This record gives sequence, structure tokens and C-alpha cells, in this order.
Amino acid sequence: MGFLAATMLLATPLSAGSLSLTTESYPPFNFVTESGELDGISVRVMHVLLDAADADAEIRLLPWSRAYAQAQSEAGTCVFSTTRTEEREDLFTWVGPLVDNQWHAFVLEDSEVEADSLEGLERYRVGGYRDDAVALYVEAQGIPVDTAPNDRLNARKLAANRIDVWVSGEYLAPWYAQQEGIGELRSLFAFNDTVMSLACHPDTDREVLDRMQEELDAMREDGRYEAILQEVLARNGESDE
Repeated sequence: MGFLAATMLLATPLSAGSLSLTTESYPPFNFVTESGELDGISVRVMHVLLDAADADAEIRLLPWSRAYAQAQSEAGTCVFSTTRTEEREDLFTWVGPLVDNQWHAFVLEDSEVEADSLEGLERYRVGGYRDDAVALYVEAQGIPVDTAPNDRLNARKLAANRIDVWVSGEYLAPWYAQQEGIGELRSLFAFNDTVMSLACHPDTDREVLDRMQEELDAMREDGRYEAILQEVLARNGESDE
């Protein structure tokens, strides 16, 4: 994984109309397969959009904080899959939605923890992913979150009784639980419906992004998007990293 990331960081200067895309490991939307290839719902959709827009693109795997910062600071740079929030809306030009992502509070299947709202988590140890929109949202509601540098570690923390509850995306947490072999998760409740999109520096070529948006809208209408979604979700976290 480290070698792959280092290799992908060997960026070349952007030519006119080209894009530099950054992403992180955030399955099932974007992840690295055992063979070292980038895959996932958003990755597969992105390839279709780039082909339709006749756009040259370099995709780099980076830690989330760095990927997000580069999309804010470098023209022609975009980051996916990015949760589209009110706070972020004016920071980027958007293409989306790439995926829908409902947020849940998860526990192990046999856990005795019970709650039906974020307020009900006040007496529990809540785990999340550092700088992720889910953890930031929960913290903004006044609930302390013990954050990990990547969300997969929260599966281990839950299994090791270091946290009681894991706040994460509806697909991501079960995917990592499968990979870590910690058993089934139980959702206590869902607490937010969000969409994740491609977030681009405002100075990125708007004509290219408009062509990508048109193709994405068409994919959602003609069934190609749904086919990609179901094919990736059918893997359920098996043998991807």
C-alpha cells in the first residue's frame, strides 16, 4: 500500500484541460485491490465520466487531509468521494452525486448498547475517523469522538472494547468489519443522509466538469450507474485490499 501510494505521487505537470484527481481508501466507494489497482463505485463511475468528457486525468491515492487540502489550493485538482456539506459548498465546484451515504451509529451485533439518537450516545465511547465529515458532524452535536487516523482501525477498536459505538457510513463500516473478521454489526440508528461528490478547485476547467456532470446524469437515468453500484456492493468487503 505504501509503495503504491508513493508511486502514484510521482505527478507530472498538468496540460491544458487535464485534471489531477485525488482520492483515499474509503470502500466501497474508492479502494485498492489486492493487485494494486484502484477500484470502487466512485472510481468506476469516474472512469466513465472522464472518457465521456475526453479528459486526461491522473488519479493519486493520498491521505484524506492532504487530498482535501490539495483540491482547495491547486487549480485543476479535484478530490473524491467528498461529502457535500453546507460548510464546503462554496469551497469547490462540484460534480455529483457520485454516491449516497447514510450515516449510522454501529455496535457489534451482540452489544448491549442501546440508543436511538446522538444524544443517547453521551454516556458511551464513540469512535470515528479523523477529519471525516461523519466525526465532525457528531462532534458538532456535542458528542466527544475518539478519532482514528483511518476508519478501518475503528473495527479493531470496537472488537477490542476500546470504543462502544462506531459512527460511520452505511456501507463503509460493514465493509471494514468483514475485512477485519469482527462479525456482524448492528445499526442503532441512522442520523444523516448525505451525498458524496467530486469536489474541484474553483479554477478547474468548467467545460470539462460540465461534460462530466451531463454524463453522470445520463448514467443515473439509463441504468449504468445502478449496475456499477450493485456489482461493487456484491463484494461486501471481500478481498479488496
